[in-house]
Amino acid sequence: MTCIHARAAASRLIGAAITLGLGAGAAHAADLVVAAYGGIWEQAFRQCYVSEFEKKTGKKVEVVLGTPTQWANQIAASSGKPPIDVVVNTIDGAYDAMKRGIVDKFDASKLPHLAEIDPKFTDIAKGYGSIVNYGGMGLAYNTKTVKNPPATWKDFVEGVKKGTYRAAIPHISYVSTQLTTLWMLNNLYGGTVDNIQPGLDVIKAMKDSGNLVFWKDPNEFLNLIKSGEIDIGMYWDGRAWSFADDGNPEISYYNPKPGSVINPTLVQKAKGSLDLAWDFIDIVLSPGPQACFGNIIQYGMSNTKVIYSPKVAPRITKMDEIVWPPFEAVPSRLGDWVERWNKQIGG
Repeated sequence: MTCIHARAAASRLIGAAITLGLGAGAAHAADLVVAAYGGIWEQAFRQCYVSEFEKKTGKKVEVVLGTPTQWANQIAASSGKPPIDVVVNTIDGAYDAMKRGIVDKFDASKLPHLAEIDPKFTDIAKGYGSIVNYGGMGLAYNTKTVKNPPATWKDFVEGVKKGTYRAAIPHISYVSTQLTTLWMLNNLYGGTVDNIQPGLDVIKAMKDSGNLVFWKDPNEFLNLIKSGEIDIGMYWDGRAWSFADDGNPEISYYNPKPGSVINPTLVQKAKGSLDLAWDFIDIVLSPGPQACFGNIIQYGMSNTKVIYSPKVAPRITKMDEIVWPPFEAVPSRLGDWVERWNKQIGG
Protein backbone atom coordinates (compact mmCIF):
# COMPACT_ATOMS: atom_id res chain seq x y z
CA MET A 1 0.00 0.00 0.00
CA THR A 2 1.40 3.43 -0.92
CA CYS A 3 1.79 6.19 1.64
CA ILE A 4 -1.11 8.12 0.11
CA HIS A 5 -3.36 5.09 0.11
CA ALA A 6 -2.44 4.31 3.70
CA ARG A 7 -3.41 7.85 4.71
CA ALA A 8 -6.75 7.52 2.96
CA ALA A 9 -7.46 4.22 4.66
CA ALA A 10 -6.45 5.64 8.03
CA SER A 11 -8.66 8.65 7.50
CA ARG A 12 -11.68 6.42 7.19
CA LEU A 13 -10.83 4.52 10.35
CA ILE A 14 -10.37 7.75 12.28
CA GLY A 15 -13.41 9.37 10.74
CA ALA A 16 -15.68 6.35 10.37
CA ALA A 17 -18.40 8.03 12.37
CA ILE A 18 -18.65 10.88 9.88
CA THR A 19 -18.00 9.14 6.58
CA LEU A 20 -21.21 8.24 4.78
CA GLY A 21 -21.73 5.83 1.94
CA LEU A 22 -18.09 5.17 1.03
CA GLY A 23 -16.92 1.60 0.49
CA ALA A 24 -13.44 0.21 1.09
CA GLY A 25 -12.58 0.46 -2.58
CA ALA A 26 -13.12 4.22 -2.57
CA ALA A 27 -10.63 4.75 0.25
CA HIS A 28 -7.91 2.56 -1.25
CA ALA A 29 -8.21 4.49 -4.51
CA ALA A 30 -8.10 7.97 -2.95
CA ASP A 31 -5.16 10.30 -3.51
CA LEU A 32 -6.72 13.22 -1.62
CA VAL A 33 -9.18 13.44 1.28
CA VAL A 34 -11.60 16.37 1.39
CA ALA A 35 -14.14 17.20 4.11
CA ALA A 36 -17.46 18.67 3.00
CA TYR A 37 -21.16 18.95 3.91
CA GLY A 38 -23.80 16.43 2.90
CA GLY A 39 -27.07 16.55 0.97
CA ILE A 40 -27.37 18.67 -2.15
CA TRP A 41 -24.14 20.38 -1.10
CA GLU A 42 -22.22 17.13 -1.44
CA GLN A 43 -23.86 16.38 -4.78
CA ALA A 44 -22.93 19.79 -6.19
CA PHE A 45 -19.46 19.58 -4.60
CA ARG A 46 -18.75 16.29 -6.33
CA GLN A 47 -20.22 17.42 -9.64
CA CYS A 48 -18.50 20.80 -9.81
CA TYR A 49 -15.22 20.44 -7.92
CA VAL A 50 -14.31 16.78 -7.45
CA SER A 51 -15.07 15.72 -11.01
CA GLU A 52 -13.12 18.69 -12.41
CA PHE A 53 -10.13 17.89 -10.21
CA GLU A 54 -10.15 14.20 -11.09
CA LYS A 55 -10.50 14.96 -14.79
CA LYS A 56 -7.69 17.51 -14.70
CA THR A 57 -5.20 15.59 -12.54
CA GLY A 58 -6.13 11.94 -12.94
CA LYS A 59 -6.17 11.66 -9.14
CA LYS A 60 -8.99 10.32 -6.97
CA VAL A 61 -10.74 12.18 -4.15
CA GLU A 62 -12.40 10.74 -1.06
CA VAL A 63 -15.11 13.04 0.33
CA VAL A 64 -15.80 12.69 4.06
CA LEU A 65 -18.89 14.19 5.66
CA GLY A 66 -19.33 15.58 9.16
CA THR A 67 -18.95 18.80 11.12
CA PRO A 68 -16.15 21.38 11.43
CA THR A 69 -15.57 20.36 15.06
CA GLN A 70 -15.10 16.71 14.10
CA TRP A 71 -12.72 17.58 11.28
CA ALA A 72 -10.69 19.96 13.43
CA ASN A 73 -10.32 17.39 16.20
CA GLN A 74 -9.13 14.76 13.72
CA ILE A 75 -6.53 17.09 12.24
CA ALA A 76 -5.36 18.29 15.67
CA ALA A 77 -4.89 14.70 16.87
CA SER A 78 -2.92 13.58 13.82
CA SER A 79 0.59 14.63 14.96
CA GLY A 80 1.35 16.47 11.74
CA LYS A 81 -0.01 13.76 9.44
CA PRO A 82 -3.60 14.93 8.88
CA PRO A 83 -6.19 12.37 7.73
CA ILE A 84 -7.91 15.22 5.85
CA ASP A 85 -6.19 17.40 3.26
CA VAL A 86 -8.81 20.05 2.48
CA VAL A 87 -11.63 21.33 4.68
CA VAL A 88 -14.72 23.23 3.58
CA ASN A 89 -15.49 25.16 6.73
CA THR A 90 -17.93 27.48 8.47
CA ILE A 91 -16.62 30.89 9.49
CA ASP A 92 -16.45 29.96 13.18
CA GLY A 93 -14.88 26.64 12.27
CA ALA A 94 -12.30 28.46 10.16
CA TYR A 95 -11.36 30.81 13.00
CA ASP A 96 -11.13 27.87 15.39
CA ALA A 97 -8.79 26.07 12.99
CA MET A 98 -6.63 29.18 12.67
CA LYS A 99 -6.50 29.63 16.44
CA ARG A 100 -5.47 26.01 16.93
CA GLY A 101 -2.79 26.25 14.26
CA ILE A 102 -4.08 23.31 12.24
CA VAL A 103 -4.35 24.95 8.80
CA ASP A 104 -1.63 26.14 6.43
CA LYS A 105 -1.31 29.72 5.29
CA PHE A 106 -2.34 30.15 1.66
CA ASP A 107 0.53 30.30 -0.84
CA ALA A 108 -0.57 32.58 -3.68
CA SER A 109 2.11 31.14 -5.96
CA LYS A 110 0.32 27.78 -5.81
CA LEU A 111 -3.17 29.24 -6.20
CA PRO A 112 -3.38 31.14 -9.53
CA HIS A 113 -7.11 31.79 -9.13
CA LEU A 114 -6.74 33.35 -5.68
CA ALA A 115 -6.10 36.70 -7.38
CA GLU A 116 -9.61 36.56 -8.87
CA ILE A 117 -11.32 36.37 -5.47
CA ASP A 118 -12.87 39.58 -4.14
CA PRO A 119 -10.50 40.85 -1.40
CA LYS A 120 -13.36 40.98 1.12
CA PHE A 121 -13.64 37.23 0.80
CA THR A 122 -9.95 36.58 1.40
CA ASP A 123 -9.19 39.26 3.99
CA ILE A 124 -11.66 37.66 6.39
CA ALA A 125 -9.47 34.55 6.67
CA LYS A 126 -6.25 36.51 7.27
CA GLY A 127 -4.35 34.45 4.74
CA TYR A 128 -5.48 31.07 6.07
CA GLY A 129 -8.27 30.37 3.63
CA SER A 130 -10.86 32.01 1.45
CA ILE A 131 -14.62 32.28 1.26
CA VAL A 132 -15.94 30.11 -1.55
CA ASN A 133 -19.67 30.80 -1.34
CA TYR A 134 -22.17 32.53 0.91
CA GLY A 135 -25.86 32.48 1.71
CA GLY A 136 -27.82 35.58 2.67
CA MET A 137 -30.44 35.50 5.46
CA GLY A 138 -33.17 37.75 4.07
CA LEU A 139 -36.93 37.37 3.82
CA ALA A 140 -38.83 34.63 2.00
CA TYR A 141 -42.54 35.28 1.59
CA ASN A 142 -45.78 34.08 0.04
CA THR A 143 -46.63 36.47 -2.78
CA LYS A 144 -50.31 35.53 -2.54
CA THR A 145 -50.67 36.69 1.07
CA VAL A 146 -48.02 39.42 1.26
CA LYS A 147 -48.76 41.91 -1.49
CA ASN A 148 -46.45 44.64 -0.15
CA PRO A 149 -43.43 43.04 1.52
CA PRO A 150 -41.63 45.26 4.05
CA ALA A 151 -38.88 47.31 2.45
CA THR A 152 -36.68 47.41 5.55
CA TRP A 153 -35.95 45.18 8.51
CA LYS A 154 -37.56 47.69 10.83
CA ASP A 155 -40.70 47.61 8.66
CA PHE A 156 -40.67 43.83 9.04
CA VAL A 157 -40.45 44.10 12.84
CA GLU A 158 -43.31 46.60 12.99
CA GLY A 159 -45.43 44.51 10.64
CA VAL A 160 -45.03 41.47 12.87
CA LYS A 161 -45.90 43.42 16.02
CA LYS A 162 -49.00 44.91 14.37
CA GLY A 163 -50.18 41.60 12.98
CA THR A 164 -49.86 42.63 9.34
CA TYR A 165 -48.63 39.10 8.74
CA ARG A 166 -47.60 35.94 10.56
CA ALA A 167 -43.85 35.46 10.50
CA ALA A 168 -41.06 33.08 11.46
CA ILE A 169 -37.43 33.61 12.38
CA PRO A 170 -34.74 31.06 13.31
CA HIS A 171 -34.51 29.91 16.92
CA ILE A 172 -31.32 30.45 18.90
CA SER A 173 -30.63 26.70 18.69
CA TYR A 174 -30.17 27.00 14.91
CA VAL A 175 -26.50 27.21 13.96
CA SER A 176 -26.32 30.76 12.55
CA THR A 177 -29.05 32.57 14.50
CA GLN A 178 -26.65 34.37 16.81
CA LEU A 179 -25.23 36.35 13.88
CA THR A 180 -27.86 36.37 11.14
CA THR A 181 -30.75 37.21 13.45
CA LEU A 182 -29.81 38.31 16.97
CA TRP A 183 -26.71 40.33 16.09
CA MET A 184 -28.36 41.80 12.99
CA LEU A 185 -31.43 43.08 14.85
CA ASN A 186 -29.33 44.17 17.80
CA ASN A 187 -27.04 46.17 15.52
CA LEU A 188 -30.03 47.69 13.74
CA TYR A 189 -31.54 48.90 17.01
CA GLY A 190 -28.37 50.40 18.45
CA GLY A 191 -26.80 47.50 20.33
CA THR A 192 -23.20 46.30 20.34
CA VAL A 193 -21.49 42.94 20.77
CA ASP A 194 -21.19 43.77 24.47
CA ASN A 195 -24.81 44.95 24.76
CA ILE A 196 -27.14 42.48 23.11
CA GLN A 197 -30.23 43.64 25.01
CA PRO A 198 -31.74 45.79 22.20
CA GLY A 199 -31.84 42.75 19.93
CA LEU A 200 -33.40 40.57 22.61
CA ASP A 201 -36.02 43.23 23.30
CA VAL A 202 -37.02 43.44 19.64
CA ILE A 203 -37.37 39.68 19.28
CA LYS A 204 -39.32 39.39 22.53
CA ALA A 205 -41.70 42.14 21.40
CA MET A 206 -42.40 40.26 18.16
CA LYS A 207 -42.93 37.01 20.04
CA ASP A 208 -45.25 38.64 22.60
CA SER A 209 -47.41 40.00 19.77
CA GLY A 210 -48.50 36.42 19.05
CA ASN A 211 -47.56 36.81 15.38
CA LEU A 212 -44.13 35.20 15.48
CA VAL A 213 -42.96 31.60 15.60
CA PHE A 214 -39.46 30.16 15.61
CA TRP A 215 -38.03 27.52 13.30
CA LYS A 216 -35.21 25.22 14.40
CA ASP A 217 -34.53 23.47 11.12
CA PRO A 218 -34.58 24.82 7.53
CA ASN A 219 -37.18 22.25 6.49
CA GLU A 220 -39.44 23.38 9.33
CA PHE A 221 -39.59 26.85 7.81
CA LEU A 222 -40.59 25.44 4.43
CA ASN A 223 -43.37 23.41 6.04
CA LEU A 224 -44.63 26.51 7.86
CA ILE A 225 -44.82 28.67 4.75
CA LYS A 226 -46.15 25.84 2.55
CA SER A 227 -48.99 25.10 4.98
CA GLY A 228 -49.95 28.76 5.30
CA GLU A 229 -49.12 28.92 9.01
CA ILE A 230 -46.85 31.87 8.21
CA ASP A 231 -46.75 34.43 5.42
CA ILE A 232 -43.16 35.62 5.63
CA GLY A 233 -39.94 34.92 7.49
CA MET A 234 -36.18 35.03 7.73
CA TYR A 235 -34.61 32.41 5.48
CA TRP A 236 -31.70 31.64 3.19
CA ASP A 237 -31.72 33.03 -0.33
CA GLY A 238 -30.58 29.90 -2.18
CA ARG A 239 -32.84 27.57 -0.22
CA ALA A 240 -35.83 29.84 -0.80
CA TRP A 241 -35.27 29.97 -4.55
CA SER A 242 -34.76 26.20 -4.76
CA PHE A 243 -38.05 25.72 -2.91
CA ALA A 244 -39.79 28.10 -5.32
CA ASP A 245 -38.40 26.15 -8.28
CA ASP A 246 -39.59 22.89 -6.74
CA GLY A 247 -43.27 23.49 -7.48
CA ASN A 248 -43.83 26.49 -5.20
CA PRO A 249 -43.87 29.50 -7.56
CA GLU A 250 -45.78 31.63 -5.04
CA ILE A 251 -42.65 31.84 -2.86
CA SER A 252 -40.21 34.69 -3.44
CA TYR A 253 -37.18 36.12 -1.66
CA TYR A 254 -35.43 39.47 -1.22
CA ASN A 255 -32.98 41.31 1.03
CA PRO A 256 -34.61 44.11 3.05
CA LYS A 257 -32.62 47.29 3.57
CA PRO A 258 -29.98 47.88 4.81
CA GLY A 259 -29.06 44.33 3.77
CA SER A 260 -28.72 40.77 5.00
CA VAL A 261 -26.09 39.03 7.08
CA ILE A 262 -24.30 36.30 5.17
CA ASN A 263 -23.16 32.90 6.35
CA PRO A 264 -19.97 32.15 4.40
CA THR A 265 -18.32 28.84 3.61
CA LEU A 266 -14.51 28.83 3.47
CA VAL A 267 -11.92 26.46 2.05
CA GLN A 268 -8.76 25.71 4.06
CA LYS A 269 -5.73 23.43 3.74
CA ALA A 270 -4.98 21.17 6.70
CA LYS A 271 -1.55 21.85 8.16
CA GLY A 272 1.01 19.45 6.74
CA SER A 273 -1.39 17.98 4.18
CA LEU A 274 -0.37 16.90 0.69
CA ASP A 275 0.81 19.50 -1.84
CA LEU A 276 -1.86 18.03 -4.12
CA ALA A 277 -4.33 19.91 -1.92
CA TRP A 278 -3.24 23.18 -3.52
CA ASP A 279 -4.44 21.92 -6.91
CA PHE A 280 -7.83 21.01 -5.48
CA ILE A 281 -8.21 24.34 -3.67
CA ASP A 282 -7.32 26.25 -6.84
CA ILE A 283 -10.10 24.44 -8.68
CA VAL A 284 -12.53 25.33 -5.87
CA LEU A 285 -11.52 28.98 -6.31
CA SER A 286 -11.75 29.00 -10.12
CA PRO A 287 -14.66 30.64 -11.99
CA GLY A 288 -15.93 27.67 -14.00
CA PRO A 289 -16.40 25.20 -11.14
CA GLN A 290 -17.72 27.99 -8.90
CA ALA A 291 -20.30 28.94 -11.55
CA CYS A 292 -21.35 25.29 -11.73
CA PHE A 293 -21.78 25.17 -7.93
CA GLY A 294 -23.50 28.57 -7.67
CA ASN A 295 -26.04 27.76 -10.37
CA ILE A 296 -27.01 24.55 -8.57
CA ILE A 297 -27.09 25.88 -4.98
CA GLN A 298 -28.14 29.44 -5.96
CA TYR A 299 -25.76 31.05 -3.46
CA GLY A 300 -23.25 33.80 -4.14
CA MET A 301 -19.73 32.78 -5.14
CA SER A 302 -16.43 34.51 -4.36
CA ASN A 303 -14.65 34.54 -7.73
CA THR A 304 -15.27 37.86 -9.51
CA LYS A 305 -15.33 36.12 -12.91
CA VAL A 306 -18.20 33.75 -12.11
CA ILE A 307 -21.03 33.91 -14.64
CA TYR A 308 -24.42 32.75 -13.37
CA SER A 309 -27.23 31.50 -15.56
CA PRO A 310 -29.83 34.10 -16.62
CA LYS A 311 -32.32 32.61 -14.14
CA VAL A 312 -29.96 32.52 -11.17
CA ALA A 313 -28.07 35.80 -11.69
CA PRO A 314 -30.82 38.17 -10.44
CA ARG A 315 -31.42 35.94 -7.41
CA ILE A 316 -27.88 36.16 -6.02
CA THR A 317 -27.37 38.41 -2.98
CA LYS A 318 -25.15 41.21 -4.27
CA MET A 319 -22.15 42.70 -2.51
CA ASP A 320 -24.00 45.93 -1.71
CA GLU A 321 -26.79 43.90 -0.07
CA ILE A 322 -24.42 42.21 2.38
CA VAL A 323 -24.14 43.21 6.03
CA TRP A 324 -20.80 42.10 7.49
CA PRO A 325 -20.96 41.15 11.17
CA PRO A 326 -17.87 41.14 13.40
CA PHE A 327 -17.28 37.44 12.81
CA GLU A 328 -14.15 37.20 14.92
CA ALA A 329 -15.55 39.13 17.91
CA VAL A 330 -18.71 37.08 18.34
CA PRO A 331 -17.64 33.48 19.23
CA SER A 332 -16.43 34.35 22.74
CA ARG A 333 -19.80 35.96 23.51
CA LEU A 334 -22.10 33.27 22.11
CA GLY A 335 -22.54 31.40 25.39
CA ASP A 336 -23.81 34.53 27.13
CA TRP A 337 -26.11 35.39 24.22
CA VAL A 338 -27.69 31.94 24.17
CA GLU A 339 -28.19 31.96 27.94
CA ARG A 340 -29.86 35.35 27.87
CA TRP A 341 -32.09 34.37 24.93
CA ASN A 342 -33.23 31.24 26.77
CA LYS A 343 -34.02 33.23 29.92
CA GLN A 344 -35.78 36.15 28.25
CA ILE A 345 -37.34 34.61 25.14
CA GLY A 346 -37.33 30.86 25.60
CA GLY A 347 -38.64 28.67 22.81
